Amino acid sequence: MPKKFSSQELFELRNFIPVEMLIREQLEMPSKISEGFFRFLCPICNEFQTAINPATNLARCFRCERNFNTIDLVMTVQRIGFKESVLFLKRLMGKVPDQNKDARQGLQNLVGGIGQTMPGGLG
Repeated sequence: MPKKFSSQELFELRNFIPVEMLIREQLEMPSKISEGFFRFLCPICNEFQTAINPATNLARCFRCERNFNTIDLVMTVQRIGFKESVLFLKRLMGKVPDQNKDARQGLQNLVGGIGQTMPGGLG
């Protein structure tokens, strides 16, 4: 059976969509800043004993000891399969046509602006 998605496609989906943005803005998971760290409600154990690592683009729950990449999060939160999760993330990156072009463009603008100084901001 041929692969539906290439290794490169999956790599991009796991690494180029910021996990914090996915949690807050797309999956709309409960989240907060606690002690200077971004925390989210774990979709498995419903605890805020979580953190994200921007360097690896992974999310972790320290209570249930589960790691999540972007595909895992979509599968778990939306209760859908791997293929559907990949297609959801591909739409976010603008690689699959979608009726919600405004949201996709907003995501592309957000991702493209990471690391740039905000107008009127410091630096």
